[in-house]
Amino acid sequence: MRLKKLGCVLLAMVLAITCSAGCGGNESEVSAREGRIEKDEVIVAIGAEPETGFDSTTGGHGSITRVFFSTLFKRDKQLGWENDLATGYTVSPDKLTWTVTLRKDALFTDGTSVTARDVVFTYSTAKESGSDIDLTMIDSIKAVDDYTVEFKLKRTFSPFIERLAYLGIIPEHAYDENFKDNPIGSGPYKFVQWDKGQQVIAEANEDYYGEAPKIKKLTMVFLDTDAAFAAVANGEVDVAQINGTLADQKVAGTKVIDIHSIECYGVCFPMIPNEGKVAEDGAEMGNNVTSDLAIRKALNTAVDREKIVNGILNGYGTVSTTGLEEMPWLNEDTILEPSEYADIDAAKEILAAGGWVDSDGDGIVEKDGQKAQFNLLYTDGVYRQELGLEFVNVAKEIGIDITLKKVTWDTILPDIHREAVLYGFGSGDPSELYNLYYGGSVGGPVPWDNSGCYNNPNVDECIDNALDSVDEAAAIRYWQELQEYTSAKGDAPYCWLVNANHVYLAAEGFSFGNPIVQPHGGRIFDNVIEWNWE
Repeated sequence: MRLKKLGCVLLAMVLAITCSAGCGGNESEVSAREGRIEKDEVIVAIGAEPETGFDSTTGGHGSITRVFFSTLFKRDKQLGWENDLATGYTVSPDKLTWTVTLRKDALFTDGTSVTARDVVFTYSTAKESGSDIDLTMIDSIKAVDDYTVEFKLKRTFSPFIERLAYLGIIPEHAYDENFKDNPIGSGPYKFVQWDKGQQVIAEANEDYYGEAPKIKKLTMVFLDTDAAFAAVANGEVDVAQINGTLADQKVAGTKVIDIHSIECYGVCFPMIPNEGKVAEDGAEMGNNVTSDLAIRKALNTAVDREKIVNGILNGYGTVSTTGLEEMPWLNEDTILEPSEYADIDAAKEILAAGGWVDSDGDGIVEKDGQKAQFNLLYTDGVYRQELGLEFVNVAKEIGIDITLKKVTWDTILPDIHREAVLYGFGSGDPSELYNLYYGGSVGGPVPWDNSGCYNNPNVDECIDNALDSVDEAAAIRYWQELQEYTSAKGDAPYCWLVNANHVYLAAEGFSFGNPIVQPHGGRIFDNVIEWNWE
């Protein structure tokens, strides 16, 4: 935790320079904020600038898509579904044809109507562009008439509505190589200008078919977490996402907004021994330590998740032992009770019963000549290094030697199947369980899918049955059944740690309204029409 304390000291030094008069900001900036409040304007820090611009068909923009674009469907406050551009859908008896009907009053910001042709163009373009959304299950898309779209699937896929709620619909007639820099959509805001490297400005769309946004001008600036914190403190910015450590800093004229999240962090274990097998891309597969069930069970038992919540997250989060807390498809019987984790002695007993003993007194248990040693890979991101360090320290207490290694998402791929990886998940999409656990994807063309090489025929059968269901509601019982195998009480392919809340520093008087429970990566713009100055 020394790094954490050092970070707090450096931050305090920054604030001492940038904030005066109790961090209330200088008079000119405070006056500027008062002017924004009077005009219903907001400046929000959004982190990194989108490298590929604002083309919704290429993905990777997260919740910002909701500012400029409409989707066919969208999540409601309970993580269920409601119509957006669509007025409804039907599924054919063979579950391969999804027919979506559209509202007739939606306009793009250039004044043209949103039609079925635009929906077909959007999904066809995304499918061909190698977007970050998997559309491989789509066989064909056609416009039945101006306001009806037919999607034919290659295979049954009960969570297909997830795909119908992902892409912002774009106008076919206006799409060209410049679209990403000057987007046209049918969302609550219209694009005004992009000052690259600095900010994007949007204004309320007067032709929006839904509820009119309360904020009339929305400026999104690109700042990292510490710079954004200081900018809110001195009045230059009105709201920014921060972390639990920064949330303890008292800043006059601001407040902390703590939003419950399903963003979950967990450690993925390679599930097979290293026997020379390689993935399609040539990456080596398997680990002789983590493939042992006793190792995985012991670590799940040893980790003190409450300590992580109160320490690393500074209280801004909740314990996770399943990775599925808050999900409608959670199997509650698979949750670890507090008495079933944070128990070092019980973890040692599990190792001993599994044949892992420290025979040479070096503090590391061994079995059949194999030391309990492996690497844990992590990438940049909030909390990840500290979570990794805590995991390493707990492992050491029970005789497991883990080396923490920082990598990038590009350099991680050669080791992704043979080393443990600290991941962040939580999309609210049940098909994520397919990506995590389906044996048929082991070593396949998408290295992220089931990177731990888990292969259980019972789990595959549950997933096949879930995907073959008519819709998400009908599939729930199969998603719940598979957790009997994939949980810490079963095969323990993961050690889930915590759900990290999404924390914001905002000017007094600013409100997000009633945002949805936040998934991994955040969807704070999903209810941007509700943002307001109270």
